Amino acid sequence: MRDNGRVSEPVDFTYRVGGPLGSRARRAGLWFNPAFFAFTAATLTWLILIWRQVPCRPLPGDAFPNPFLRMCYSDIPILYLNRDLSIGSGIYTDIALEYPVLIGGFVAVTRAITGLLGAVISPEATFDEQLAASQLFFQVNAIALFGCFLVTVWVHLKMGRHSPRVGYAGPVRVWDALLIAASPIVALNGLINWDMFAVMLTSIGLLIWSRKYPFIAGGVLGLAFAAKFYPVLVLVAITLICVRSGHYRALARAWIGAVVAWLAVNVPVMIFAWQGWSKFWTLNADRGADLGSIWYVLTLAGLKLPAVSAIAFVCMAISGAAVCWLVLSAPRRPRLAQVILLVMLCFLIFNKVYSPQYALWLLPIVVLARAKVVDVGVWTLGEAVYFAAIWGFLEGAIGLGSQWEWMYWIAVIVRIGVQLWFAMRVIEDIRFPWNDPVRLPMVDDPLGGVVNHAPDAAWLVAMQDRARMAEARRTAEDDELDPVDDSAAGSADDPSADTAAIVR
Repeated sequence: MRDNGRVSEPVDFTYRVGGPLGSRARRAGLWFNPAFFAFTAATLTWLILIWRQVPCRPLPGDAFPNPFLRMCYSDIPILYLNRDLSIGSGIYTDIALEYPVLIGGFVAVTRAITGLLGAVISPEATFDEQLAASQLFFQVNAIALFGCFLVTVWVHLKMGRHSPRVGYAGPVRVWDALLIAASPIVALNGLINWDMFAVMLTSIGLLIWSRKYPFIAGGVLGLAFAAKFYPVLVLVAITLICVRSGHYRALARAWIGAVVAWLAVNVPVMIFAWQGWSKFWTLNADRGADLGSIWYVLTLAGLKLPAVSAIAFVCMAISGAAVCWLVLSAPRRPRLAQVILLVMLCFLIFNKVYSPQYALWLLPIVVLARAKVVDVGVWTLGEAVYFAAIWGFLEGAIGLGSQWEWMYWIAVIVRIGVQLWFAMRVIEDIRFPWNDPVRLPMVDDPLGGVVNHAPDAAWLVAMQDRARMAEARRTAEDDELDPVDDSAAGSADDPSADTAAIVR
């Protein structure tokens, strides 16, 4: 609708729960502020997560409760004890930590804070002192990761408020941040590992890209890549979008920023602690089929595939090529979030390991790609099914040798099947962009940045024109080879002519 010559957006929240506001309605104040609800929901979600971790807290006489049985496992205190972090060993110099350098830096900072709060971090520390320090270390990390979660929610609120087109006033999808803030995915997986740190950096990079600062956005995504592997897939999706729109300069800036940022934090560690730095890369290259992957299920079923790494790479490449074809052949340039989701699923579904906390990687992208409550809910349910199954498998209730082992296989298949279903929903939006819920009304791509409302590249337009001309030429040739003879239509007195026309 229009107001004084400006295009304004239909009411975002009430539009979904009952229709447009009345002429005398008031939409100001706290209760109409999505930030209030989003941050409140995020706080409650994190409190639930902390409450879930309480059964795993070591107690006198029961130093190590079964985290699988209680479904509250976390790598954070376990790695603190098992990687000599508790005795003050140098990260990467003394410890070959199996994480990228920014996660190592995050661990180093939180360990230093743990020491400042009174924990004993020394080779002379007793076991009880190390155990107490591991709990304090976990609490410090829980607070720090909660900060990362709040920043992630804030970033997605800012994404929702972004005006993607000059003259387009008001929020676009601002209430969608609630789907992240109140997500059960966070309440289940938020403290398994340090993934929330990388999720925050990736979201910040996407926000900066949407604000048309490709070099800075690439730099932040490069830092995210220095924390986890998956942010490089975001750069791959940006590459596909820029190739279709012909924005090669912005693409080059993004990649240069990413490479510079990644090298800036990696090269010092590579120089002074090569063995510790390379642990992450060698571990992932050498590992076989592992938990959560379809390859692991095939192994459990007795089908051991040789060269799993090569097979997984080929499957990723084939599915990735299909995504490239879809991006270039779609009737309208797909939105960036849609491409990111499809590229990430190509990687995760065929990856050699698919840990439960990887759902945190997908959560913001799922919401950005298709923020429909039912669809996001179905995807969340699929992740919750696997979350319950993995701990039952590791605890032994449905583990190796159990008569219920097949339940774990089913959980893996359900998880991947739901993700494929969600991907098909996104592909349908790409093939029929006029039905895309995010693009209504008058929206091209809220995250598009420099490519928002940009035409296709000249080479792609020329290729499409040639394809249309070739199709028209083939149609004309077919008509010449099979002309329609008006006399063949016959008359009412010649039923054989009617029969011939019908057969033709």
